[in-house]
Amino acid sequence: MIASGAQGAAPGDGTTRHGLGAALCVALQSLAVPLGLLYGGVMAVRRRLYASGALASHVLPVPVVSVGNLSMGGTGKTPLVSWLVARALAAGKRVGVLSRGYGRAPGAALNDEGEMLAARFPGLPQVQDVDRVRGGRRLVAEHAVDWIVLDDGFQHRRLRRDRDLVCLDARKPLSDLRVVPAGSQREFPSALRAAHAIVLTRVDQAPAGTLEAWGSALARRGVAAPVFAARHAPTRLRLRPEGREMPCAALQGRDVVLLSGIARPESFAATARALGARVVAEHRYRDHHRFQAREIERAATRARSADAWLLVTEKDEARLRGCTQARCVLEVDLHFVGAEPGPEALCLA
Repeated sequence: MIASGAQGAAPGDGTTRHGLGAALCVALQSLAVPLGLLYGGVMAVRRRLYASGALASHVLPVPVVSVGNLSMGGTGKTPLVSWLVARALAAGKRVGVLSRGYGRAPGAALNDEGEMLAARFPGLPQVQDVDRVRGGRRLVAEHAVDWIVLDDGFQHRRLRRDRDLVCLDARKPLSDLRVVPAGSQREFPSALRAAHAIVLTRVDQAPAGTLEAWGSALARRGVAAPVFAARHAPTRLRLRPEGREMPCAALQGRDVVLLSGIARPESFAATARALGARVVAEHRYRDHHRFQAREIERAATRARSADAWLLVTEKDEARLRGCTQARCVLEVDLHFVGAEPGPEALCLA
């Protein structure tokens, strides 16, 4: 269908504006690649300066294990942070989590990832500070932690870490990792040479032969770190606001409306469908979106009208505290496929 206002447009009006817009897009795209190369080069020089000692890194008196990535988001860092916290607690460590706190609401102590971790691990010491050196010192001094997870720390070099674990989405070939603004990557793939371990996430959603292809691609770039395969496995459902727990099998044959504000909403939809749910509608918002009451009401009304469940992610639930709308939270854990990093690799031995 053509909108009535578009019919009979005079030459030089909408047609010309469309042509100018397309030309501008082409021009901007042509600039993106060299700008990406420039930005990537600056990041590479910066990394070398820290590695050589020309720029100083600060050392904490406890082991620091960093979880990071090359992408701007959406590779599954938070499930890996949660996995590490559980491993450290099982090893008897007084673990703390340090992060920048990206996306934190004004006046809030924690962002949505931090709130999610707080719900999973009551009493977990967390500090979110743009100055990670200052934040790390606070964790040690105020909470007496003896082991720290540095969330999203691969590009942060001022705080020295004992281990760097880097998450990469197995579905995205290494050849596609272009640096911003040409792509979504923060650094050139050569930065992975500094990693102590690579964790390929969502391997269950990747084509056959993906692990072998990644291994070869990394080896060609001189990356010697061991590679581990992992998937994000839904573990349980939690009904809110009452908090009752249900098995994921309850989604089988169930109509659902999805509400999300995450980096990869398509993965959320794919997971819901894999569990047997019928997705009748999706309400997608940008990553870290602060939901307004009218947005939640719109999704909830759609669910009620379709006799469906309103389904949200655990990360989004952290931004729905105080919401009285009935909803179902899908909780997801990281599971390694095959070998997993051992105590020695995580400074837990």
